[in-house]
Amino acid sequence: MAEADRDVWAYKDAHLRGSPAAAHRVWMAHRQARPRQWQSTDDFNLWLGRLEELVRVASAFDDLDLAIEDLLHCHPFIDTRNVDEDNTTRTMARAYVTMCVMVLRRESSIGHPQENELLTALRDVADRIFGVLLPAHHAAFRKIAEIRALHHSRAALGRNRSASVLVEGMPAVLAPRVFWGRPATTGDVPDFATVALSPDFATVALSDEGRVLAVAEAALAMAETHDDIAPLDQLIDRLDLAGSSRGLVRLLRGRRHVMNGNLRAAIAELTSGRQAEDRLSRALRPQILATLGLVAAASRPHRLDEGIRWCRSGRAAGLRWWRRFTAADAALARLLLRRARSSEAPSAAGDIREALRLTRGRCRPWRHPDADDRLLLQEALSARDALAAIPNDERRHRAWRESMNVTGTVAARARLAAAWAEWAVGTGDAGYAAEAYHYLVDLASQDAVTRYGARAKQRVLAAAQEYAEEAGYWLARAGRYREAVLALETGRAVGLTEVIGRDDAVVLQRLRTADRADLAEEYRRAVEEFQDRTRLSSPDLRQSWSHLRDVAGRVAGVTGSDPLALFADYDTITAETDDGAVVYLGAAKAGGYALVVAARHDPQYVDLPKLDRATVAELLRDVAAGTGTAPGRAVSLRTSPLLPGLRDIEPLEATGVDRTAGTLRTLWEAGLRNVVLWSARGQVVTLVPVGLLSLLPLHAAGVPGIPGDEDTEWRHVGQFSAIRYAPNVRSLRRCRGTARQLANPEQTLLAVDVPDGHGTSLGEQLRYVGRETAEITRGWNGRPTSPRHGCTWAEFHAAADEHTVWHIACHGSVDPDSIMDSRLYFADRQVTLEELRRTLKPSHRRLAVLSACQTNRSGSALPNETVGLPSALIQIGFAGVIATAWSVDDLATTYLMITFYRLWRQEGCEPAVALSRAQRWLRTATRADLAALLPDVEPPGRADDRPYVDPRYWAAFAYTGA
Repeated sequence: MAEADRDVWAYKDAHLRGSPAAAHRVWMAHRQARPRQWQSTDDFNLWLGRLEELVRVASAFDDLDLAIEDLLHCHPFIDTRNVDEDNTTRTMARAYVTMCVMVLRRESSIGHPQENELLTALRDVADRIFGVLLPAHHAAFRKIAEIRALHHSRAALGRNRSASVLVEGMPAVLAPRVFWGRPATTGDVPDFATVALSPDFATVALSDEGRVLAVAEAALAMAETHDDIAPLDQLIDRLDLAGSSRGLVRLLRGRRHVMNGNLRAAIAELTSGRQAEDRLSRALRPQILATLGLVAAASRPHRLDEGIRWCRSGRAAGLRWWRRFTAADAALARLLLRRARSSEAPSAAGDIREALRLTRGRCRPWRHPDADDRLLLQEALSARDALAAIPNDERRHRAWRESMNVTGTVAARARLAAAWAEWAVGTGDAGYAAEAYHYLVDLASQDAVTRYGARAKQRVLAAAQEYAEEAGYWLARAGRYREAVLALETGRAVGLTEVIGRDDAVVLQRLRTADRADLAEEYRRAVEEFQDRTRLSSPDLRQSWSHLRDVAGRVAGVTGSDPLALFADYDTITAETDDGAVVYLGAAKAGGYALVVAARHDPQYVDLPKLDRATVAELLRDVAAGTGTAPGRAVSLRTSPLLPGLRDIEPLEATGVDRTAGTLRTLWEAGLRNVVLWSARGQVVTLVPVGLLSLLPLHAAGVPGIPGDEDTEWRHVGQFSAIRYAPNVRSLRRCRGTARQLANPEQTLLAVDVPDGHGTSLGEQLRYVGRETAEITRGWNGRPTSPRHGCTWAEFHAAADEHTVWHIACHGSVDPDSIMDSRLYFADRQVTLEELRRTLKPSHRRLAVLSACQTNRSGSALPNETVGLPSALIQIGFAGVIATAWSVDDLATTYLMITFYRLWRQEGCEPAVALSRAQRWLRTATRADLAALLPDVEPPGRADDRPYVDPRYWAAFAYTGA
């Protein structure tokens, strides 16, 4: 023991003396002194105890290489048999877990070459002794996950900001205007829509330099914010033809090339523009040179110093005896901070001081600093604190919060919030991260809504995909549960919420109540015009959007609320829990979680530590492999050898369903069991999955039990309450409103089937779809109807608007990586999701049943936007949609659908409840039960079998809506 203590003291002393080489020699000497048979029980236990003290010291000094090597070397010899009874075995196993925790809690372990191996070893031993772990171990596991989550979140935020900073950090064209005798202010830049729509946009006098620059600034704003480049191209062409200022033309062309990603062409244009000598070109030289510096630094990392030199030249060109600050200052400060962060050279302190001086000058109150100015100032102050190694996080956090009160565009304030979040997660403080993310989710969602260009919206939403679930996690960890729910609600299905908000009947009712029927009608027409032009990708979309915004502003003046703003408050959410709980589910980097809203009190937080984002991503890969949706494979219609007659377009070499069953079991055992057993109850439970979880069939999560035993043969999420999905509660509210409006009128059914869709192979006919639609229409108790066998798209499209219920039984295919190319197979042609959204007109409808395969899948690129067939149908007015998560059996589906319609239409169950009961019936049905339903059809299996007990037959169907 004394010898072991001596090694620990020598090792610690070597580090205290600043001698890593001596510490290394001590550790190696300790390793060589191990007994020859050290793996035997007694020697191993003794040596492990000595190792624990060394690991403790190594962790304190971040000397992790040898510690990790020895821990991995020990892993195979950790005995976990009989840990409940054997105190020695239990102590050693706990000690090993403790040592791994010591190392992995250090920031320096992140990115270590053997980090993942050690994490795997820790998880292995911890899972084997889970029942005897101490509370301190579980707290440490959370800390390890959160340290890594914060690190990776900061990196992701940094990447998102770096991707946009080149375009969004460019100096303004309009200011300063040295030849007018005063600097321009933000008030000199008119609203870009106003400029674009003004009569003189195309005829502005090119001799009026002030007006030309205002139009140029507006055109750049439209191009960078909305991806609408037409006004910029138009202006460049006019200036070029008129022989106007060469410097301005080259600057605008350079900015245009930057938007296209062609930095080499941008550098060439800007280099030519800096040499122009006309009066306007000289006045714009600070902007030209600063833009050249930013582009040069972005083109190659080694050109950062060159970029700084160009920015310095731009600053020198703009300085006058009466002006100490120029248009090049922000670009110069940005590059100085980048150089300071990327290097430990002595110049870092000087770079930070200079950047701080420049940004402080721009943020003087009389200069009316905007959000980008505030962002630069906070980054400079944070860099100064980090360099001094005495950061005052509380003071800096307060300064970030105060900076959010600055005026500016939503896009600029969203960039400021992203920078704040990046700083906050770097501090490791959950409370700071929670508050910053809360601002970020709100502003990123608003930023997407304020953009009328589809690509611009997609770009913002792609960058913001992780914000909502990370915000929900950190807010919940800080005990701010209501705010966590609101963050998830705000960041979920932004595009769908925007459409629903525009078409909210409450807005029209409020206007009529205020005796403004004229404005209600004008608003309704403006919404319809914008929706039509959006569907048709009309070149007049910009004008239509501007008109809609103008009318919405006048509506807000009458009603007190903007119909185009994202709206969410906690009372709105709790109002939708009258028939059961609403459960938000998220998978953050640090772990999964659920927030259960069941009444007007605070939500209940359920920790799901095993459902972190990395684990959920792995489960998604298993589902893709198990259901045959792996990207990049050719598709062909074929019959599964396991399930004859699948209504599916399967990729070649699909691997079956076993991995999907494993995923469902993992979801259940990793925490969904606890959610539905102990927290979420009601006749109907609404699931609002966020992020990657929205791509998994959560309603089907469960484990098999005893075949034939009704209580145990399959325990799953939908066994305890009927399950419905909702993109968010705001869309659920709209769906429930539609359902109430259609509760009394007689429903009309359009039931179509296509046994052999266009482009499918011979012999792949869906044998039972005709029988399915015949039985459904025979039992229909609404307006009499007949099935349409072998339905064409033209026939369906002509009849669709006349019916409130659609039942479509056909082949289907889906590609989550290109969700808009997913398609249904009609008799005459294949129809994509994009075409469905574009051609079907919005109207109030009750239910769509998509009896084709995989119709409940969403796009994987933007999972929070829930882009898929269900959301598309909700968008055009459906109150509810039934669709499938994977390939479904032809005959089993026919049994299920006949039973569903009987329960809904004849017994009066709500659709979600009817589907749940129909699934339960099919799961427990014997061959005799099936034969009684369809006497002339021979059910599969033997006499006493329950042929469809396996979840692959019934659990694929999910209900979305009200």
